Amino acid sequence: MDQFRDEIQTIHEILINADQGMSITDIARAMKKNNHSVGRYLDNMLMSGQVEMRTYGKAKVYTLSTRIPLDTIMGYAEDLIFVLDRDNRVVHINPQGLNFFKKKRSEIIGKNIQFLAFSEPWISAFFEKIRTSLASGIPDEEILLSGNEERIFRKKIIPTVFEDGKKGMTILLEDISLKKSAEKDLAASEERFRLMAENIQDGITIWEEKKITYMNKRAEEIFGYNKNELSLMSPADLAAPQERERLRDVISRSMECKSIPSDLTFWIERKDRSRRFILNRITSVKHAKGVTCYIITTDFTEWKQANDALDNQLGFLQHMINTYPNPLFYRDMQGRYLGCNTAFSNLIGKKSGEITGKTSEDVLGNDQALAFLKHDEDLMNGGDLFTYSSAFTRPDGTHCQLKIQKSRLVLANGNTSGTVGLVLAMEDITPVKPL
Repeated sequence: MDQFRDEIQTIHEILINADQGMSITDIARAMKKNNHSVGRYLDNMLMSGQVEMRTYGKAKVYTLSTRIPLDTIMGYAEDLIFVLDRDNRVVHINPQGLNFFKKKRSEIIGKNIQFLAFSEPWISAFFEKIRTSLASGIPDEEILLSGNEERIFRKKIIPTVFEDGKKGMTILLEDISLKKSAEKDLAASEERFRLMAENIQDGITIWEEKKITYMNKRAEEIFGYNKNELSLMSPADLAAPQERERLRDVISRSMECKSIPSDLTFWIERKDRSRRFILNRITSVKHAKGVTCYIITTDFTEWKQANDALDNQLGFLQHMINTYPNPLFYRDMQGRYLGCNTAFSNLIGKKSGEITGKTSEDVLGNDQALAFLKHDEDLMNGGDLFTYSSAFTRPDGTHCQLKIQKSRLVLANGNTSGTVGLVLAMEDITPVKPL
């Protein structure tokens, strides 16, 4: 063995000054040895990482490896590292391993790992798990360390060749406790999301890279198609016939502006030909790979039907009010007009859209507004009905005396929500110009 070390040392010394490397023949000539013997030494040195080899055609050229001392590498590693010889004796342990086990180097170095024994139960249990793992022959597996604080390590076994050509192994113990805890938390979070998504009354769809990556059951129920069918359809394909052109225009404008609308409502026609009115709230997130869209779909069919019915009822009521010949108006508690009939619009010379939502001062100015503001405060203080007369100048400049009746606007629950005004009579008081 001494001769082996001497020959290895001689090759080291020869290669130190050979920056460009040397072939086996060149090294054998320098050592005055045959190529076969030198080749065997170089094979051992190559396996132990002492030399590097490059090929040029059929020639093999060897140079010394640029190596960092093992102690330095192991000192910076976060893993617990043991190096064992072929007899399973510990020949090296890094500082992190000593600190973790709170042991001196002399208590571990040179000891056979199969017979290491410690007074601390948790250390003995841990080494027993390592021994069991080594016996299994599995190079990569997890080891659980129970105690006051549960820790999980991933064990990796790396076959090792020492400088003298002897074989051993390096055991890496990576502490993956935080990673496992994060994975557990993530799994729990994903489970909570799944339970929420599968029980929520809204449809949830995640659209990534031009395809559906997630869709809950409620979305399939609302759209009337399954995920695979929907992945082949565009929003325009889902839309009811009378909505398709409008929807295509919306999508076309969005593509031109390179922006995704945040809300999209339309009627859809499902596979069974039934129609539903849906609201889609869209959140888009840009990232390196493109854009991810999160779509919350709500079935608003019942609301839409009820709203349309209410609009129809209000339209009918407005028609009835418009047929009434006397000017009529109604306002909220803040004095803003909620509506009026055609006769009132004609009286003050303003269209309905110019009146609704505004106060009398906004529409008529302070002086003219006084004709319609009298007794408002009395009604708000509990009065029921007031009739009064007031002068008013019409848009054409003629003057009239209005007889107005006012009452409270009372809701079904009995609460007052504003005032109602009705012009009972209108007498022209425009002075007659002398002939």
